Amino acid sequence: MIAPRTLIALLALAAIQAPLNGQSTGTISLHKRLHINTLITEPGTMEVDWASLYSISTGNFTMPLAVKYTPEGRHVIWGRTEYSLAFDSLDSADIGGERLTQFSQSMSVTATSVLHDGPKLDFAIAPQAVFFLRDESGARLGATGIARYDSGHSSVGATVGWSAATHSSPTNPAGVLDVGFGFGQNISGSDTAEKFTPHCNVVWEHATGIEAVLSVFEGVEYQMTGRIAFDLSAQHFAVNTRTADHQIVIGVTVNFGKQKQ
Repeated sequence: MIAPRTLIALLALAAIQAPLNGQSTGTISLHKRLHINTLITEPGTMEVDWASLYSISTGNFTMPLAVKYTPEGRHVIWGRTEYSLAFDSLDSADIGGERLTQFSQSMSVTATSVLHDGPKLDFAIAPQAVFFLRDESGARLGATGIARYDSGHSSVGATVGWSAATHSSPTNPAGVLDVGFGFGQNISGSDTAEKFTPHCNVVWEHATGIEAVLSVFEGVEYQMTGRIAFDLSAQHFAVNTRTADHQIVIGVTVNFGKQKQ
């Protein structure tokens, strides 16, 4: 049986760790990139991810947003690195029977660098800094390693991430380690079918002083055009605990293409 204090800590951790454990668009994009999108935005283009996230378990509603840009060039940091900013443009929570709506609690800045771009196997590393705007002080600093293998219509991927708090608290653990696996299968058979890609992810996460949790994600992406894609996903956080949070996410990704000189 989980102690009440641990239950409270788990709930608080799920709230303040949004940029790190999958509840923000930034990490939703990372999950999809394990088996759908390229590891970084096309060089020379800007991309926007916007989503509506509703928690069936708590009634909370958020609208996460991520803006991503990869400069065009021939170097790792300028040509093979995507720079992104992610936050919740709206966060609405039911607290004590009253709904509190406000701006994001934190903003995350990520630089995803492709270290190896092979015909099938790719490697990338993504340093990240999360800055708290309210409720917590300081920041979280960390990085995620990404590996992806493509074969035919299938893609598999794995991630390993670590972050540390500059100022830890009962709701902002000193360290968080997470390991994730993903699989996607592009449907074949016709031009219409090939626009759909079902995908799934599993993430194991352990925070300092809190028991490890397991989360599961599944969904399908529809690539309407080469620049616009829609995604419908279900997210199940901490499924191995009595405080599991089940969510529905509807998202859209828009790539604005290369600007004419």
